[in-house]
Amino acid sequence: MSAIDSVFEWLLAASLRASVLAVLILCIQMVLRRWLPAGWRHALWLPMVAVLVLPVLPEAPFGLFPLKREAAVVLPEIQMVAGENPVEGTAAVVAPVAEQWVKVNYLALAWFVGACGILGAGLLGYRTNMSRVRAAATKPDSGLVAEIEIAALQAGLKRAPEVIVSPAVNSPAVTGFLRPVLLLPEGFPAGFSHAESRLILLHEFSHLKRLDLPLNWVVCVLQAMHWFNPLLWFAFARMRADREAACDARVLSLDPKDNRSQYGGALLKLQCVAQTRALSLGFVGIFERGSEMKARIRDISTHRPGHFGWQAAGGVILTGLMMFGVTRAQDEAVEDQANHVAPGNLPEVSTEGAIYIVNKLRAIVVPNFGFEDGSIEEAVELLRLRANQLDVKELDPAKKGINFVVRMPRRSQDWKAGEGYGRITLKLQNASLGQLLSELVEQAGARYKVDDFAVTVFPKNQAADNGIAAADAGVPGAAAAKVDNDVII
Repeated sequence: MSAIDSVFEWLLAASLRASVLAVLILCIQMVLRRWLPAGWRHALWLPMVAVLVLPVLPEAPFGLFPLKREAAVVLPEIQMVAGENPVEGTAAVVAPVAEQWVKVNYLALAWFVGACGILGAGLLGYRTNMSRVRAAATKPDSGLVAEIEIAALQAGLKRAPEVIVSPAVNSPAVTGFLRPVLLLPEGFPAGFSHAESRLILLHEFSHLKRLDLPLNWVVCVLQAMHWFNPLLWFAFARMRADREAACDARVLSLDPKDNRSQYGGALLKLQCVAQTRALSLGFVGIFERGSEMKARIRDISTHRPGHFGWQAAGGVILTGLMMFGVTRAQDEAVEDQANHVAPGNLPEVSTEGAIYIVNKLRAIVVPNFGFEDGSIEEAVELLRLRANQLDVKELDPAKKGINFVVRMPRRSQDWKAGEGYGRITLKLQNASLGQLLSELVEQAGARYKVDDFAVTVFPKNQAADNGIAAADAGVPGAAAAKVDNDVII
């Protein structure tokens, strides 16, 4: 799987989870919008952003989304060709592996092209707009600079940002990636009263205080990456509208006086002169396309300090969304995969050495395998020989094939009739080593375990030891000797 395919697969899963969360957030807002403070309405979108950003969701017993666990690979049963000597069988002729063409995931490719196109167009538009703004910039007068500094202090900023006054700016906005910049139209604050211009500046500085600018960059990138999901585009539009409403509420709460009429009048004046930007990547302003001006004016006219109870309710809802929406549900406790391997399945492994061996069990295919009326030790020895012969991709002779450890009881000591440790007969063609091994251990009444150094075969009614003699072999495929009652093949 290519890098684009992997990213696309993760992106689809994240987009689906975020869509579910977006619907839940919209339902909560629909029910509680009248009472929930604007700042908390905007904060409810943060879990959705977290789901889209986090490459892996943390696990929790109460997670909303199920944990995706890789299923064990089910291997078909295998049969061996009868009549071969289990130890001295002739080597199978291995045909050269034909070169395979890399399969192209056209959906992933289309997504990648679309995302790059949208991001590229947005960045190009941003650079073009900023170049035009800076080229026509004029020096702000001292009175405006003093008013800006006072408003910045009132908004809670340590210092005022860089100010650019330009005729290329339609309405006040803040922008910038690392260093924020305040953009003002030429002649500002002409046409506005002193109180109105102060409220407009407080709105822009509230964006900086709330860290809306970096969050806006993240949202712009996410929207480009999920360009195929209209539900997320709608959710992002609602998030921007709630962001503006949250700044409106903060501006009105900064001053003990009732400024609702003046602030609403300032917004209506801006609506008359402001033009929507075709590409607004990186810009956050008091007037934006999709801000739902009527709803903002209505919220401003009915603004009142948030009740403590609803403030607390907003925090509880946000915590619940983070706990349930940004986590994956844990699986129920299961038995150790190493000790319980079903026939026809390869165990789940996590260490590098074990993964190395499991990949060989999957990849190496035996064209013809025949074994008749033999013991498990003899059958596994034949399997080891075939693995060594057919491991053509491994260039290091010391690592060719697979180590096998047989830990079955000796017939002269522990074996009893009826316990299932019987003779084995198996015939199969074009079967993988994993398929062959699964069928062999099933017939022998055994199971197997994969660790860093070897595959261990042992009775079904016996627990697997963590430390086995195969560790002495050092690397998969290395030669090993007999140790006590273990047969290391």
